[in-house]
Amino acid sequence: MPSLYNSIKNRKWAGYRTKWLIFGLDIFASAFSIFAAILLSYEFQPEKAGLFYSWAIAVLLGLRILSFIWFRTYSIVVRYIGEKDYKTSFLAVTSASCCFYLIYGLLPPVLAPAKLAPILLIDGILCLCSVVAIRVLLRLAYDRIKKNHAGIPTAIFGAGELGVMVERILRNNTSHPYRIMAFFDDSPQIYGKLLNGVRVFDPEKSFLEVILKHRIQHVIIGIDGLSPERRIAFIHTCLENNVKVLKIPPAELWMNGTLNIGQLKNINFEDLLNRPPIELDQEGVQNSIRGRVVLVTGCAGSIGSEIVHQLLRYQPATVIGLDQAETPLADITLKLKDQVEQGMFLPIIGDVRDRDKIQRIFEEYRPVYIFHAAAYKHVPIMEIFPEQAIKVNVEGTQNMADLAVQYGVEKFVMISTDKVINPSNVMGASKRIAEIYTQSLNFHANHYTQFITTRFGNVLGSNGSVIPIFLAQIENREPITLTHPDVSRYFMTIPEACQLVLEAGAMGKGGEIFVFDMGEPVRILDLAHKMIQMAGLVVEKDIMIKITGLRPGEKLTEELLDYNENTLPTHHPKIKKAKVRICDYSQVKPEIDLLIHHANSGLQSTAIVQHMKHLVPEYTSQNSKYSTLDIA
Repeated sequence: MPSLYNSIKNRKWAGYRTKWLIFGLDIFASAFSIFAAILLSYEFQPEKAGLFYSWAIAVLLGLRILSFIWFRTYSIVVRYIGEKDYKTSFLAVTSASCCFYLIYGLLPPVLAPAKLAPILLIDGILCLCSVVAIRVLLRLAYDRIKKNHAGIPTAIFGAGELGVMVERILRNNTSHPYRIMAFFDDSPQIYGKLLNGVRVFDPEKSFLEVILKHRIQHVIIGIDGLSPERRIAFIHTCLENNVKVLKIPPAELWMNGTLNIGQLKNINFEDLLNRPPIELDQEGVQNSIRGRVVLVTGCAGSIGSEIVHQLLRYQPATVIGLDQAETPLADITLKLKDQVEQGMFLPIIGDVRDRDKIQRIFEEYRPVYIFHAAAYKHVPIMEIFPEQAIKVNVEGTQNMADLAVQYGVEKFVMISTDKVINPSNVMGASKRIAEIYTQSLNFHANHYTQFITTRFGNVLGSNGSVIPIFLAQIENREPITLTHPDVSRYFMTIPEACQLVLEAGAMGKGGEIFVFDMGEPVRILDLAHKMIQMAGLVVEKDIMIKITGLRPGEKLTEELLDYNENTLPTHHPKIKKAKVRICDYSQVKPEIDLLIHHANSGLQSTAIVQHMKHLVPEYTSQNSKYSTLDIA
């Protein structure tokens, strides 16, 4: 407490000293300007002013002092000196001059010289220039002192209005660690110019020179209208030179219309994906969702929760969110508190394996649309516990699908994975069996429900993806664990994947398996390198990369289509329809029921996997104990 008291006391005393300094300098400037005005008006012969010379300085100086006190010109914060302070100084100086002129009109002629107007004009100009100059010099001195203080040498990419605004905010705010040393910009006409004392450089020719000279550690991207290609190229240039890149949010996300220092964020891997924005058939999606009850299973997971958020934009009657994970369900409930209170979102804790519970939900709420995202998806874990993969991914899907038919659900959209293609692990095979069941059920008998399957690869930042794992390892300065230097995966952002799920659901007529355009595969080793660089660290110096070997069931590369499959285009360029073999429901139903029975009866995992391979002939285990089953 004493130290806190002393700190506050010292800060207040420093503020008082600054005010007295400014007040004293303003008085000195006023006295100087009056004296100089008289000397100039009388050609440096002040005795010709007569009695005016003897009393004018005292009266006008007194009026200036009163005016400075009235307008509180001394009550300024040096680091925030700006136009408002200059305006206040102008009002203070001119007010005192006007008052003096009025007083002069009341004086007898003997006391008033003929040259009063020139004297007051010269005095006013000199006094105003002096007072403004004092503030400019104080601000420059403050900026110089601050610039010499410790801080992270930082550059701004973008010398336009946005970049200058960012520099001004950082200069006027002391609660950040950044020290702006340079601007980079792609406009040749401003190269070499100074913006608030900071020079503008050509990023193509001078980048490395500036980085080395000023020891730049951070670059802030502060430019509007930058093409994705140029943005990515500049980020790569920064990362290759071990410079950390920060970004600012879009203007519509600024707090109260003002950029806050806390809104500066590190770039992430999504910023390096040159993927154009997805254009949805908004009307088609809206027509399929508006005013309807929609059920989302696995609603608290990364995919399920994003589907919920996007569905709520299309004015459904209610979105029912089902999940068996208590804490994540509580988290999404808190985030959607307003929608819960309005009855637009109804969170329910439950398990897709619990058929009785699910049936009660169907009975009470009568969903019209279902997005089935609930699944076990961790490949190494499911390789150890295949019976759990069957219970959740197969039996859980069967429960949902059968009840959807029983209660006349209009559309059932199943979230699948690229790991169902020539599956090499239990998880992928279990999801393929779920696909087989729902697709065969779609064409069985005469029912109302349309079953639609969507396949896509890894989504950035989803639960279980490499991104959170790598981030945690980097944060803890641990080696990044990589299974193989040549492992590659397809990646898509969570919002992008969920947008395509909604679009596919709206366009589907039943029985389709839609495959999403995942772009080019990403080498995981390259991903690790970029993530280390984005953290401002050096690969193999700050963070090591450790190769651990392929995990059970893991492939080097994922596929998007079976060897015997091909695709047909749809009206959406990022969605294609897979041509797959359609299984007969009457044949696969008994086999799948038997598989579920095996999983629930405690049968050995080898026997369960053997039956899965019977159902999915293309299932060939890789790097797994079940590989022996493929030798025959």
